[in-house]
Amino acid sequence: MPKKYRFLLYPFFLNALLLPPLEAEKPLISPKLIEFLKQYRPEDLKNGMELRSGGDEMLKGLSEGDDLLIDKVAKDLSDSRSVQKFAEINKLRVKGDYQNANKLLDINTFFQKSDMIDPLPPISGVGIISKQTLVGNYFLDGNLKAWGKTLDFIRNVYYPPIRKIAGLEEFSLTDAEMGRLSVSPNSIPPFKVTGINHQQSIPLQFDMDLKEKHRRSANHIPHITASLNGKDIPFFLETCAAISKLPEEWRHSPHVHIVGHLDRATNGASEFFSGDLGIVDEIKIGKAVLKNVPVLLADVSQPYLGLMVLQKLGKIKIDKQQMTFGKDINCNCQQDIHLGSAFGGDFQSLQYPITWQGHSRLAVVDFTREDSLYNLLTYKPEFTSQEKEKSFEVRPNPNRKELKYEIYFDQGNLSIDNMDYGQKKEIVIEDNTSRLATIIGLSIVDKADLYLDFINHKACLKSIQ
Repeated sequence: MPKKYRFLLYPFFLNALLLPPLEAEKPLISPKLIEFLKQYRPEDLKNGMELRSGGDEMLKGLSEGDDLLIDKVAKDLSDSRSVQKFAEINKLRVKGDYQNANKLLDINTFFQKSDMIDPLPPISGVGIISKQTLVGNYFLDGNLKAWGKTLDFIRNVYYPPIRKIAGLEEFSLTDAEMGRLSVSPNSIPPFKVTGINHQQSIPLQFDMDLKEKHRRSANHIPHITASLNGKDIPFFLETCAAISKLPEEWRHSPHVHIVGHLDRATNGASEFFSGDLGIVDEIKIGKAVLKNVPVLLADVSQPYLGLMVLQKLGKIKIDKQQMTFGKDINCNCQQDIHLGSAFGGDFQSLQYPITWQGHSRLAVVDFTREDSLYNLLTYKPEFTSQEKEKSFEVRPNPNRKELKYEIYFDQGNLSIDNMDYGQKKEIVIEDNTSRLATIIGLSIVDKADLYLDFINHKACLKSIQ
């Protein structure tokens, strides 16, 4: 994975918006953008730039699905018009409302004041961030046609003129290099679903273990049976990943069409995947029929359904016995859903607010993680001296001698939505390479049913009667 470079750009964008009138013809590339990019070495530009509005804190809010943090950043940087606007867009992304987010990415009407004497040049920092945001939104929505067209725009419209400037010959954008299509975007059929007008239930099954080479194993985790092009197969529910995954050997199926390649895709457990990008003709989940389903052909042993598919089912209720879905489920949830994501869309996870040992935090909901030994898993970048005293070393994979972690166990009281879940066990891992997060598995439905309303962008837990 290429090294990422993050920059706090809000003063730069504010200055770009307030440039004085130019006597000559308006430049193709913002002079402020050129000046900014020339601060960096060619190898930095080649490894991939991450142009951001709002800095690391805004990026953290987006990654964790934390709309309150996004609001805080926007308030702290209230003197920057671009930060305010991108904060609105990021909050829509967090809720999974991609259509309204994309509407706000119309630069001419959204980022520029109507009475501006000198509007932004065609290639500017704001324009690049907008296109990068579209890349992520289109991918998370499963719209590979628009995703591919936006990638082509960045590479064919933005790259060439910037790379003609001395010192910027190696310019590239990290999010534009996450993957690519090998076919024309116009040849990609739309990802669509039918058969979800009425609710239906699919039983959760626990008769298959998860065993992934080079990654992790788990027992007693749920899966459902779905039909892939007429063949019934088990699918794990990966609520902490964007794209669904199939084992690599499925690439030879006549019903799986290779349309590109993904160089990186990660999940909430910070597991890295890459492989061919494909389109599956049809997946049936009960009476729901999903056509032209985007999938990643990866080094996995079993198929996984990611959030890209689950969101298409409209509304979902999950308990310990079944998954119920359909447009007419009475969710009546009042709080917004939290979907953390990477800027380019290569990562997405369902997050839910919990209270652990009296402190509130957002936890990644991962139904592919076993939680019979411990209910919460937390990654920390560095242990305190007190934590180090109670930690010990483990080697999760004996075949990889260089892989080792310092861990410790903790116990405390867990409550969610003011419901007391009682005493639970947490494992804490010191690891500064993983996505820093707390992960909860199926134990989130110990006391309540989980409702995910992807139509109205809401989520809640309802106590089991």
